[in-house]
Amino acid sequence: MEKTSRQKIRHAIEKRQKQPNPIWKRLGMGLGSLSLFFVLGYATLWFLDPIHFPLTSVKLLGERNHLTQTELYQIIIPEMKSGFFRFKVSKIRSKLLALPWIKQVDVRKVWPNQLVIHFEEHTPAAYWGNQGLVSEQGVLFTPQYAVTIPDLPLLEGPDGRSNTVWQQYLEMKKMLAPLQLHITQITLAPRGAWQLRLSNGTTIVLGTHDILPRLNRFIRVYDQHLCQKQAQLAYVDLRYTSGMAVGWK
Repeated sequence: MEKTSRQKIRHAIEKRQKQPNPIWKRLGMGLGSLSLFFVLGYATLWFLDPIHFPLTSVKLLGERNHLTQTELYQIIIPEMKSGFFRFKVSKIRSKLLALPWIKQVDVRKVWPNQLVIHFEEHTPAAYWGNQGLVSEQGVLFTPQYAVTIPDLPLLEGPDGRSNTVWQQYLEMKKMLAPLQLHITQITLAPRGAWQLRLSNGTTIVLGTHDILPRLNRFIRVYDQHLCQKQAQLAYVDLRYTSGMAVGWK
């Protein structure tokens, strides 16, 4: 009898546990979750509202020789209206990198209301054609406005070959340095022929192949025979197996 009574009690407890919660209890839990959802949503909107956390200060770092503050602010200021939390660092960084003179840029948000932007400009090392510039790293960029920078060599060649011409220029510049000759212009023709213009006014015609060996040939002959007559030297054509043609002014 005692065992049967215990079984009845356990059965009653299990039956009660299986019964669904009263509707008022379930309703209370649902309203509590809904209230929490609204509270979190409101808090999120409050934090994202630029009125509460505006961006009001910009600090520009880095040396700027060609970028103006006005030019930069035209891009930066409109994006600041989104406020501290909505401001997209990646978006403003992409827009600034689209400016021709910018080599790299770092954008940081500093609590509670400041942007810190560090720029590094390209350093122009050569002209490319009529409008472009080549940086010290061989990067081609085209400023919005034409610039005049003294003593830069002129590089010319087909589209997409600026880095090839730049690398060849660096190698030839090194070779000519002991003669105190400087390249003022280097041209790669569409069919692959190379030509130089030197600081003494001499044109060097190198052709399409064996470019550096041919230039070495010129260097040997110039050092031994031509340097004393450089003022009269108009051109040197090295498109020969072992010799050269010399033209005088």
